[in-house]
Amino acid sequence: MPDQNALIRTAIARLLSERTGVAVISMKESIAELPAAAGAALTIDRLQDLLLEMAEVRGMMVALDL
Repeated sequence: MPDQNALIRTAIARLLSERTGVAVISMKESIAELPAAAGAALTIDRLQDLLLEMAEVRGMMVALDL
């Protein structure tokens, strides 16, 4: 069974791929979607860190609209 971090990374990758071509995504909207999509509980800070890291790799910016 995949570990919790892998589940979260998979959910973030799926979320980012759905927004391919979008230059800026909303942190608030993305964080709201992730817990249900990942099926795992992480702190908001950890979700934000992973989202920022993975978006940066894909050349996307995240609007810090919390």
